[in-house]
Amino acid sequence: NLTAAPKRIISLGSAFTEIAFDLGAKDRVVAVDSSSAWLLSDGDGITNLGGVSSLGVESIMALDPDLVVIWNFNMYSAFIENMENSNISVAAFYPKNVTTILHTIEVMGEAIGEKAKAQQMVAGIQTRIDAVVQKTADIPASERPKVYLELMSKGGQTVGNGTMSNDLIEMAGGSNIFNNGTGNWKASTESILEKNPDIIVIENQSSKTNDELRSTLGPSVTAVSEDKIYRIDGTTLTTSPRVIDALEQLAKWFHPELFP
Repeated sequence: NLTAAPKRIISLGSAFTEIAFDLGAKDRVVAVDSSSAWLLSDGDGITNLGGVSSLGVESIMALDPDLVVIWNFNMYSAFIENMENSNISVAAFYPKNVTTILHTIEVMGEAIGEKAKAQQMVAGIQTRIDAVVQKTADIPASERPKVYLELMSKGGQTVGNGTMSNDLIEMAGGSNIFNNGTGNWKASTESILEKNPDIIVIENQSSKTNDELRSTLGPSVTAVSEDKIYRIDGTTLTTSPRVIDALEQLAKWFHPELFP
């Protein structure tokens, strides 16, 4: 129900904050949540509202926003409803794979009055995705490295089917050792040993070191014995425009011969 481009945007999710900033709307963002704090710098004049789960409608209304962008999580549904009942315009997104990330950028771009820029950004990302997938699409299963990916968040969980990270592994020409499961869960050491990954990818922000991984898994795991434990910037494994950086990085690790 926006009649004009919003002049006061609240972004409650770092991916959405990145999109707004990348589309040139940083000067219209008045507040963000704590997950976006790393994107702020002194003098921005942007309020850090802290964690979303502790926010009430009053603190949002006090900032007089034209638009609030938020994750469409079940745990936020009452909060979203309360905001809408208070006549606050809300855009809620839950992109779960690369296609829906691009769609989110387009819809959000339109919502904040930057439709043309958003379409241009999506086209640029799509071109880079296509460049990777054209090289990896026909790689036979036998030549796809078996990959174990561990997220820093949620206590070092891995990724299964239906997750964005699983999509990225497959698009980059790998085979996720846990793609028979769905969602996120903490994999047991035994299950990792049994599946014997060729490559391990862990988020750089994880407190777990490569040496810890090596000692936990031992040299019987190919990724350990061949020293193929890679650390990826966790902020690229999100539903932000930088997801393309994650895809290109994974492709280089999985198939250095194709992506020198």
